[in-house]
Amino acid sequence: MEVETRRARHAAYLRLAAAHAGPLGPALLGHPELAPLYPQAYATCSGAKGLPCAGVGGEPRVCVVRRLEHLAYSALRGGKRRREQEKAMVEGLLVCIGHLAWEFPPELAPVLEATRKVLEKDLVYLRKELSEKETSRAS
Repeated sequence: MEVETRRARHAAYLRLAAAHAGPLGPALLGHPELAPLYPQAYATCSGAKGLPCAGVGGEPRVCVVRRLEHLAYSALRGGKRRREQEKAMVEGLLVCIGHLAWEFPPELAPVLEATRKVLEKDLVYLRKELSEKETSRAS
């Protein structure tokens, strides 16, 4: 069961990373018509308040993709500390995706919404995992 969960999380994050990695990425989420918007939308970002990139920005096609890839490979491994790190990264990515919703053209909303849904679902999983480990540790 745990192995299946890890593989599913890994695959979901790799799919999201690919969806944000290039102009053809939105097609993975069922939106090939969004490819022409990719270069301009993903070129720069002013940085989300509360994140290290605030004020200096970055390139979502690099930082978002790298974070999603990091989560994909982290998901294959175990450990409470790793899940805590993943939880913090997912929370940061949710802030990032919310910020990008303001900066990106509105047509890219389906890509950001699909990303947000996966992140929120995984955050529920991570919180449950961490609370169960705390409960088993207290017993």
